[in-house]
Amino acid sequence: MSVAGDGGPFVSGPHLVREVHPEMATALGSLWLDVVRTGGAVRFRLDTPEETVRAAAEQEIEQVRARRQQLLVLGADHTLVGTVFLRRGEWINAEHRAEVFLLMVRPDLQRRGWGTVLLDAAVAHARALGLEQLLLATRGGTSLPAFYTARGWTEVGVWPDALRIAPDDLRDEHWLQLRLGRS
Repeated sequence: MSVAGDGGPFVSGPHLVREVHPEMATALGSLWLDVVRTGGAVRFRLDTPEETVRAAAEQEIEQVRARRQQLLVLGADHTLVGTVFLRRGEWINAEHRAEVFLLMVRPDLQRRGWGTVLLDAAVAHARALGLEQLLLATRGGTSLPAFYTARGWTEVGVWPDALRIAPDDLRDEHWLQLRLGRS
């Protein structure tokens, strides 16, 4: 899918990153920081130092380089508009499943369906890999649990007060599962 809408940037993808471009970690760090700074529920608090987010981006991209996880992106010319990661279960008894994480869309392009496009691409890729189920965790107190359940995911657990968003703001962590069927 490729779209250049509303005078905004050209968006291509989603596509699987097979070879990591040298600027990918920088691009991921910039996207992640933009999402964090606008209150996105992607591991960090609003006040997290920039260097912490950028270091995490480097670590995630290193995991992609090492083929320990996979990255699907929206974007063109190594400018990231959106991402979603898949990490297959590493133990032999968990190889049939994967974790979905860091589903992010550039803040100025949110609410246009790109999150759904990325999520659908991750599910299709997981099916192509022969996976049987996907798991993800998301922050409570947001619209995200409903976003996933509206797309067929089942809530399988809630960890009360698991995430500290600010000194006086604790949120539940919701765990959701999507069964893909047996391969």
